[in-house]
Amino acid sequence: MSPSLSFFKNRDISRIAFFCFGNRDRTDDSFGLLVADELVKIYPTSVFSEEVEDISTFLIDIVDTERYDGIVIIDAVDYGAQPGTLLITSDISSYIKSISSHAIPLQEIFEFVSLKNKDFLLIGSQAKSVEFMKTPSEEILKAVDNVLDLLK
Repeated sequence: MSPSLSFFKNRDISRIAFFCFGNRDRTDDSFGLLVADELVKIYPTSVFSEEVEDISTFLIDIVDTERYDGIVIIDAVDYGAQPGTLLITSDISSYIKSISSHAIPLQEIFEFVSLKNKDFLLIGSQAKSVEFMKTPSEEILKAVDNVLDLLK
């Protein structure tokens, strides 16, 4: 098991908050929302989707609560990989660019989560395209399936 995936080993998954970002009108940027669509069926009280409510308005409250001891951000990213390639890491480096419809301050979220002594993980997929009103690519759909296989 990779060090990043060890995040889930021996952990009560109900104590993990999944924050899923994206915009359905922006093709591969819907990666996080596509994951949320399925993940919420498995963990209905632990998945927070940008489509349901503006996560930024309550992310701090959720991180601050005692209910969760781990935070997972799920979003399309740009890190120069092949489209659909998954990036699963707790290392928020400058080469990782969020490509959501509005910028997600990954570094700031990571720092706040760390300040609260909680664990952090980013699950991202390299987007193929971010053109408006296009359907998600096959690569992104496969990446969604791969993430769900990891989290079931």
